[in-house]
Amino acid sequence: MNGQVLMVWTEGTGWSKGGSLAWKLLDNTGKPTKAEGYAPGVPVWGLPSVFADRKGNFTIIY
Repeated sequence: MNGQVLMVWTEGTGWSKGGSLAWKLLDNTGKPTKAEGYAPGVPVWGLPSVFADRKGNFTIIY
């Protein structure tokens, strides 16, 4: 909506091993902002995904 990008990835995952989710918001020029987060609970073989709604809000699923 305003050019921001939310990057999501997993940490600590491996073969038959779940891990944690991490995320970082980039501004409309691609520079990192202070907005970031971390959450445990990505299941084995889980993959995070993110989408934006029409209002510009982000939702992360995993």
